[in-house]
Amino acid sequence: MIRALLTILMLSALPAQAQTAPETLPALYRVSGVAADDVLNLRAAPDAGAAQQGSLPPDATGVEVVALSQDGKWARVNLGEGAGWVARRFLTREAGPDWLSLDRPMTCFGTEPFWSLAYDPARRNMMLAQMGDENGPLGLWIDWHLTSASRPGQIGWKIDGPARSGFATLTAEACGDGMSDRAYGISVSFFLNPAQESGAAPLALAGCCSLAN
Repeated sequence: MIRALLTILMLSALPAQAQTAPETLPALYRVSGVAADDVLNLRAAPDAGAAQQGSLPPDATGVEVVALSQDGKWARVNLGEGAGWVARRFLTREAGPDWLSLDRPMTCFGTEPFWSLAYDPARRNMMLAQMGDENGPLGLWIDWHLTSASRPGQIGWKIDGPARSGFATLTAEACGDGMSDRAYGISVSFFLNPAQESGAAPLALAGCCSLAN
């Protein structure tokens, strides 16, 4: 009896096994483990029997994974104007920080109106271009940022600039561009006020962001 109690106490004193932290998505991966004369098939669904929608070459890099299947064995990626699923075991995550750190370049875009934004992590600034804007791209920068404690995968930007200022929210969630079947893993909303002397109207933009070049 005493020996049994000692065994229980010893086991309870052992450190708990560390749990693997969930992957932060979207993220960039490279194809690995595929023969040089083969390809990585893209499927319509996370199932080896699903219809083939295309393929990735065996040396593909910069593959943006926007979601994983429920069992974690399949990864959703874009190819051309569509999205599909590839076997997760043939992807290796590329080195670099998570997108939430603001140390990854990003491009964001939206419709109605059409707009695009290029984010430069080295300078913490961005160039916002709107279709039909005669003044050209608008320079903005991040004054400060804050990661949400209550909603994992969400970050807020306080934005400043000589012509506009405001804020943006970026959230890790499924997002579509409304023009294709491509899938994205970050939704974004911008709310920008103009400089008082400009007389311009406030600006609200919504769209998706991508880490892929």
